[in-house]
Amino acid sequence: MKKRTYKTKKVNQINWNLLKARLAGEEVALAIDIAKKKQFALLFNKSNDVSELFRWSHPEETPAVLEAINSLSCPVVVIVESTSTYGDAIRFQFSQLGFDIHQASAKRVHDAKEVYDGVPSLHDAKSATIIGRFYQDKLTTPWRELTEEERRLNALRREFDMHQGQYQRNKGRLEAFLSRHWPEVTYLLDLDSVALEHLLIKYGSARQIADHAKEAALEMKKIGRNMLKAEKINQVIESAKTTLGVPCTEAELLYFQALAREMAHSRVQGNKAKKTLEAAIDSDSELYEMGRLIGRVTTAVLLSFHLDPRNFDCAQSFQKALGLNLKEKSSGRYIGQLKLTKRGSAKARQYLYFAALRLLQRDPIVKEWYLKKMDPKAKNKTVIALMRKLSKALWHVGRGQAFDATKLLSVAKKAA
Repeated sequence: MKKRTYKTKKVNQINWNLLKARLAGEEVALAIDIAKKKQFALLFNKSNDVSELFRWSHPEETPAVLEAINSLSCPVVVIVESTSTYGDAIRFQFSQLGFDIHQASAKRVHDAKEVYDGVPSLHDAKSATIIGRFYQDKLTTPWRELTEEERRLNALRREFDMHQGQYQRNKGRLEAFLSRHWPEVTYLLDLDSVALEHLLIKYGSARQIADHAKEAALEMKKIGRNMLKAEKINQVIESAKTTLGVPCTEAELLYFQALAREMAHSRVQGNKAKKTLEAAIDSDSELYEMGRLIGRVTTAVLLSFHLDPRNFDCAQSFQKALGLNLKEKSSGRYIGQLKLTKRGSAKARQYLYFAALRLLQRDPIVKEWYLKKMDPKAKNKTVIALMRKLSKALWHVGRGQAFDATKLLSVAKKAA
């Protein structure tokens, strides 16, 4: 390998007029290694007799780069990696100029670090070069932008996850604080009890609840309605009076109230985002069966991650996009264990996993199959197997077919 293979120039050191004359309207490719600040790019033509490796700072120098590339007056294909949001603004600006956009797999770029030059190192200039080689070897794909509806679902899903995540974290904080100051109540009310939430917002501590026992009991009855029995209300009030917990200081009482208010806010806003997600799926009649099978929120999550089964050619390609296809590492006599590739969105797999668990609970045929296949020492393996089968079923269900477990599970066919 020759020295200085990856030597770069600053964008303002390139003679763009000379470059334009050399290209004479020939199509070029621009492979960019995206970063937060320093961007590295390789500009080259098909025959590779014109090639420039350069760098610039984003966002201050990006307008100059856009103007320079546009001034070449030739067709341009821009290739970027498929991850992170740092490159979205750059990609958007290039697409506004009418350039074609391609994407390269970031994992593939990482794995190819030793392929072309035999050196197991990876840096920005080399990454840009590898991305360029991928385009020449036809290992990139045209970039598909999210539609407005997909972007809306993506934003709603992020909002839902944000509130859900915040709620779960605060629930953990509440459990820790209650175990110190009012441990008895955790055996009487769930941590996500709205009645407990309102008591803490209004009174803040067990002592305050005990001091206002009659008012607190009426508050619980009002909030719980028919779901909270008088016996349970009396037990909660009595536990506040006799608690073994450490009495709260004024600051700790205020913290309890603030924590409960935050939980109430996250719960209300999370429910609002969830209802909006569900309404978006309800408005699309083609997704009715899919929403019924895995839930409307899970359906919306899949769509927000570019995982609409209707956009895939076959069930296997949809399963692969979810990262649920299998990989093997074997050599000679050694036969490696089959494992999931786990490519793509982990969040989408998480939602689909819980959808598989819900299906397991409510569908008797699926439950029968699970009990026959399940290894008591590795129960989760069978859930994952169901999840893989479910991903293939979704490809058909997404096209309007009703879900039929007897077509999905071989054991169920024998039972029938």
